[in-house]
Amino acid sequence: MDDCIIIGAGPAGLTAAIYLARFHLSIRLFDCGSSRAALIPCTHNHAGYPEGIRGTDLLARMLAQAEKYGAVREGARVDAIEVDGDDGFTVRIGDRRARARSVLLATGVVNNRPRMPDAIHDEALEAGLLRYVRSATATKSPTSASASSAPATTACARRCSCAATPRT
Repeated sequence: MDDCIIIGAGPAGLTAAIYLARFHLSIRLFDCGSSRAALIPCTHNHAGYPEGIRGTDLLARMLAQAEKYGAVREGARVDAIEVDGDDGFTVRIGDRRARARSVLLATGVVNNRPRMPDAIHDEALEAGLLRYVRSATATKSPTSASASSAPATTACARRCSCAATPRT
């Protein structure tokens, strides 16, 4: 039985894995391979990289750090989580089962992709002309209005300064 199963291996899941594994806990990450961070041509939103870093490079570095401390990553999509009485959880992955004392969900958000041909989309994304940003939605009821962070994203056409920088 693992101490913690983390579902999602984007920056949030990997950060949790690094912290928990450094405390000598047994950590298993399930990664379905759809991290939004992998689509970022150059991010300036992560501490320690003032010149920016490609999303795929950031994920690789974070995974290497988590694995250095004993975290184990498995490429798989989780089908279900079941409570096991008072002693933990069972995570179903196809016909397999994995047990843990705790489960941390770091599944990220889903992009609302604009309608355009794949080739144009991919080229614009790589060049930094198309960006996905988290959006906030406001809902209004007869008695109150509230804003909440929605699990959706909006495409934003913006030029990223490092996107034009040649890769080395």
